[in-house]
Amino acid sequence: MPEPIDALHAAIHAADAAAARAVLADHPELTSSLDRPLPHGAFGATAMLAAVQRGDLEIVDLLLGAGADINVRSHWWAGGFGVLDEASPSIAPALMERGARLTAHAAARLGMIDRLRALVAAAPEIVHARGGDGQLPLHFASTIEIADLLLSQGADIDAIDVDHESTAAQWMLGNVVDGDYRQSRHDIARFLVARGCRTDILMAAALGDLPLVQTHLDANPASIRMSVSEQWFPKRDPRAGGTIYIWTLGANRNVHRIARVFGHDDVLALLMARSPMDLQLAVACELGDEALVASLTARRPDLSRTLRDDDRRKLADAAQDGNVAGVRLMLGAGWPVDARGQHGATALHWAGFHGNAALTREILEHRPPLDVRSTEFAGTPLQWALYGSIHGVQERSDHAGTVEALLDAGAPVPEDSGEVSDAVRDVLRRYNRPP
Repeated sequence: MPEPIDALHAAIHAADAAAARAVLADHPELTSSLDRPLPHGAFGATAMLAAVQRGDLEIVDLLLGAGADINVRSHWWAGGFGVLDEASPSIAPALMERGARLTAHAAARLGMIDRLRALVAAAPEIVHARGGDGQLPLHFASTIEIADLLLSQGADIDAIDVDHESTAAQWMLGNVVDGDYRQSRHDIARFLVARGCRTDILMAAALGDLPLVQTHLDANPASIRMSVSEQWFPKRDPRAGGTIYIWTLGANRNVHRIARVFGHDDVLALLMARSPMDLQLAVACELGDEALVASLTARRPDLSRTLRDDDRRKLADAAQDGNVAGVRLMLGAGWPVDARGQHGATALHWAGFHGNAALTREILEHRPPLDVRSTEFAGTPLQWALYGSIHGVQERSDHAGTVEALLDAGAPVPEDSGEVSDAVRDVLRRYNRPP
């Protein structure tokens, strides 16, 4: 039997109000723990916040009736989130009717400029207040008008949050998918750039600002190799989650790929023209440009031997991203199959963890070492595949096929395979290697 709090969490996750009501009725002792973080929740979220994230007002009312506080924030080290920081705009008014207090951060996020103006007039220092993740109200701005208001009242345009150590403009480069919340804040980022915020070449490429890209290249030619990585964005606090670019632009992405993803072909053309030949080859592989790869390797058959360490690791990065075409082109162009990326893992480790059977077979054609261990979370590619069958993303994965390919290739099976999925367990039994 699950613990009562786990049963409540499951009911909230399933949007099952009847089940939530039954758990609360059967376990009145839960009332004393409703405002604590859920044992298996994300980022210190409470039951109330979990219900709000799912837009479930019926369960919100059940929790209120059981004694939950609608204004308790999540228990997150970098700064907790309130219900209005997470709520869809469609239910925010209902939450305020139920007592949710509007903060400057939530007003900025929900586009309530008149309410925000009143809050700032009453307490001007509020523009410097820390909220969820240690963000300031400017980080939450959902319109240019709100950003302009905050700046006019003294908000620091380059202030960074606590958890991701990133500026408001950096936070605005992703496309938000959150019910009827704004889908893009690139217009606000461009406004902040025009107002003189700190920029980098990745931001310039994402926004398609060709003159700004040129400015960065002229000031620092090495920035042509900038990527979303700790090499370029080291953490000040080891507890931090890493630059927000990991989520807004994508982990490991370089400036060329960012320009392509956001559809700025003129920026990409400039970047390629300013790139040395070895970097052109790495980018061509990543982007799946077979013609350019063929042209470059025809001109310089030994070009892959000149690759820098950060270009060699692109093979593992491409595998981590599930970029099968990129991995195929890199291996064909001469990339060392045992090149290591994040956590000291090879491309085969990442193919295994993600259960990408097609990618695994592609890599196995190049006879990679099967017993090599990652430097962090030490394990072989097969161990990563076994672990991923439970803890990795399961959507569109084929961990059973991946494990079978590794076993066919002769991968050593650990004595203790740990917890694995049922499908993987069946594969191990068929190979007479029970988990």
